[in-house]
Amino acid sequence: MQLLSARPRLVRWAAPIALAAVLAGGAGLAARSDGAAPSLPQRSAEQLLADVGRADPPGLSGTVVETARLGLPALPAQAGGGDASLAGLAAGSHTARVWYAGKERVRVAVSGSLSEADVIRNGRDLWTWESARNSATHVRLPEAKSDGGRAGAGVLPVPTPEEAARQVLDAVTPTTSVRVGRTARVAGRPAYELVVAPKDARSLVDSVALAVDGDTKVPLRVRVFAKGQASPAFEVGFTEVQFRVPDASVFRFTPPPGAKVTERDTGARPGAARPGAARPGAARPGAARPGAAGPADAKRHAMGGPAVIGESWTSVVVARGVTAGSVTGPAKALLDAAEPVQGTFGRGRLLRSPLFSALLTDDGRLYLGAVTPEALTAVAAQPASAARPLGSQGGTP
Repeated sequence: MQLLSARPRLVRWAAPIALAAVLAGGAGLAARSDGAAPSLPQRSAEQLLADVGRADPPGLSGTVVETARLGLPALPAQAGGGDASLAGLAAGSHTARVWYAGKERVRVAVSGSLSEADVIRNGRDLWTWESARNSATHVRLPEAKSDGGRAGAGVLPVPTPEEAARQVLDAVTPTTSVRVGRTARVAGRPAYELVVAPKDARSLVDSVALAVDGDTKVPLRVRVFAKGQASPAFEVGFTEVQFRVPDASVFRFTPPPGAKVTERDTGARPGAARPGAARPGAARPGAARPGAAGPADAKRHAMGGPAVIGESWTSVVVARGVTAGSVTGPAKALLDAAEPVQGTFGRGRLLRSPLFSALLTDDGRLYLGAVTPEALTAVAAQPASAARPLGSQGGTP
């Protein structure tokens, strides 16, 4: 089951300061665990890892809840805070409806009190829709080109449990311990628990608990625990789920009358736009093969595109050209809460949380990772040549 790819989702997280804002939710609902531990056939950690990799149900639908408890300062309320927005998921617990009918038919909808935001893939058509703005973006995906279900990666308004689980499993290396935990009921279904933990002391992650459906082996919930914290710092999971193919009408989308529609061309050159297309330099879903780095990647990195330093659990995303004056909105509150620091990297502002550290240097470099502040500032002191383009090989989670 591949709702999204394993690597491109970090592109969404690497936008300047936006990762902190996206993760900076408040306490809220969690995926439901019910009753006594169910009895399931015994499975080893290796067997469960293989099960999750092979899981591919013909269809499902359900409700997903994402909650973050990162110990960050409260973010200011947004105007029209009851609205759903793909760019405004900066606070609170977020609920989404998910529909899946194979890698080419996926829909995720986030509802607010007054509006809805959707991402819909139906064959070659990829739509994003925000009712509050009465605006839609349409991408016509390349014909006769298999993308493994990756088109649309990084644009979902909230991660699905499957997306979060695959990101965790990408980080399973010799630096990772894996064990089977207790069984549980999640969204009313019996589930195994697979516990993954980094061995590297520089990581702020204590462990990640994946609830795996006992029947379909689809991830139902992911909980990330920070070191020294009893409650999960981040979790996403189903509160209810049905494993049947949704009706085809769920994946059909027609913009309502009067809606502003933006067309994006997946074949356009980077920085080039055609009439009606998105702004120059905008990301083009499906335009690049995940995991491959080439001249275009190097050029983007040289121009200040997101890059990564390190491996697996201790990888750090770096973006250039980010200044304090360019940070606005809810992220400004996070920047104001950061402490002034200096070191071999120069001067900057450091934001600490139980699960991640962020450093914005005075010369416009943003470093972000689930690592200790000491590890982050050590990375910031490395030369630019130590970074590789985001999406290149290297085991980045």
